[in-house]
Amino acid sequence: MKTAWKEPKLEDLLEDPILDVLLAHDRISRDDLRQVVEQARRALALAPRAWKLEEPICEAPPAMVKAHPRDFASC
Repeated sequence: MKTAWKEPKLEDLLEDPILDVLLAHDRISRDDLRQVVEQARRALALAPRAWKLEEPICEAPPAMVKAHPRDFASC
C-alpha cells in the first residue's frame, strides 16, 4: 500500500532556516518573498474558476481517425 504524502504548509516552509540561506544567495528578503506570495494570492482570488463558469472551458477533442498507409504514399 502506498502512504499518503502530506505537503508542508507555506508558513512552515517560510519559517525553515534553510530558506534564509537560499534567500541570501538570491539577495531576497523575507519581506520580498511574503509580498510576492500575497500578490499571488490576490491574483489567484480574482481568477475565474472552472466550476463557476457557465460555459465549458474546452470543447470535446475531435474524433480520432486512423490514417491508412496509402494516404502517405505520395510523401
